[in-house]
Amino acid sequence: MKSTVLWALIILNAVLLLSFLARVTHSNSALAQPTGAHNATPAPARPGDYTMIPANINGASNGVVVIVDQTNGQLSAISYDDANKKMDTMNKIDLQQIFQRAAAANTPPGRPAGK
Repeated sequence: MKSTVLWALIILNAVLLLSFLARVTHSNSALAQPTGAHNATPAPARPGDYTMIPANINGASNGVVVIVDQTNGQLSAISYDDANKKMDTMNKIDLQQIFQRAAAANTPPGRPAGK
């Protein structure tokens, strides 16, 4: 009985030692973070920072949720059609293009856009 317990403790200590060594010798890199310029693979895009705004639209029987992706500069909307039991979605709008066009249209002649 004593030799069985002794061998079980020796094996347990060996497993603990190996797991400790694996933890200490492993590189200390954050694998969940986007990769930097030192790697050949490009960095993955950052997830969007979303703002969702409920809205009531005149002439529409259903409510609408307007979704603004602040990271990627996109606007979309979604609504639930209760009669047909389906979601109606709006295509994404690139807000950067809209803001650039509006800035260019409101720029006085002889003055660079954006200033």
